[in-house]
Amino acid sequence: MTQWQNITGEAEDGRLVTHVVPVDDLREHSLTAKCWCAPDLDEWYRVATHHSADNREAFERGERKAS
Repeated sequence: MTQWQNITGEAEDGRLVTHVVPVDDLREHSLTAKCWCAPDLDEWYRVATHHSADNREAFERGERKAS
């Protein structure tokens, strides 16, 4: 089972933003908009959704099956 965690912190503009990051990913994530994974930012809700290096999103959407 894959896991994600929510971490709320201060963004570069001083406002709060919640980062949704994968737990135990292959690479470490920085809690910024400049993270290596190019997170999607929802400006209205102030949520940054990070992308995993292990491609777990494809499994969760049913696009990939376990090998």
